[in-house]
Amino acid sequence: MKTKAIFYLLTLSIFFQTSCNSPKNITMLQDLQKQNKVSNSLNPPKKHVIRIYDNLYVNILTLDQNVNMLFNPNMGGNSSNGNTQYMYGTPAGQYINGYQVNEQGLITIPIIGEVKVINLTIDEVEKRIKTKAEEYLKEPSVKVKLLNYKIDILGEVNAPGPNYNYEGTINILEAISLARGITLYADLKNVVVNRKINNKVQSYKVDLTNSDIYNSEVYYLQPNDVVYVPPTKLKRRNVNNSTISIILSTVTTIIAVVAYLK
Repeated sequence: MKTKAIFYLLTLSIFFQTSCNSPKNITMLQDLQKQNKVSNSLNPPKKHVIRIYDNLYVNILTLDQNVNMLFNPNMGGNSSNGNTQYMYGTPAGQYINGYQVNEQGLITIPIIGEVKVINLTIDEVEKRIKTKAEEYLKEPSVKVKLLNYKIDILGEVNAPGPNYNYEGTINILEAISLARGITLYADLKNVVVNRKINNKVQSYKVDLTNSDIYNSEVYYLQPNDVVYVPPTKLKRRNVNNSTISIILSTVTTIIAVVAYLK
């Protein structure tokens, strides 16, 4: 009887240490579900301001096809869409073929020359490039995109790692969706967003279980933000599951041997 009692106590100990995570830790926007309230309208996302080492896609088109080839090598061949995908479809391709902002805040475009873009929004960069292009070209059309809009998502998500955004804006809920959602060990009450501001890293702690996240300054993410979803205490306990299982197996074997010898 004593042997069975000891075995049951050990089994219960393992059970309580490996029990499931609380739904409160892994359910988003819980207050909206409980009170059925509608959140206020969202503040518009802040426009990205060009910084040193940003990488830009610049497309300049005119009525002259030969001139277009000078500014847009991706238009060569029979399929411009295919060449664009080949040149810009990977991070490496974007890095090689994009226009990187140098330490002086400039990009250098063929024929047009240097254009200062630092501290400008994408719309402002388009206008500045168009103004300078009009000195050399007739009725140019300019399109500019940010190539390095990357968000790193770490911790208790199903697909951690970098995610590239080509939509112009992305919020923290969409970013977690790109990471294929959270794991059962996620602690949504203590999510951290790290953001680099003026060569310093600013950390923001956010609670994704509450709709107040809609009013957070990090609800809309910025390029190179790092989102970290921490594990709950349960995850840290379960890291030792295999060790505990081995100990349990060893103890029960010893108990069985002792009982047999008696």
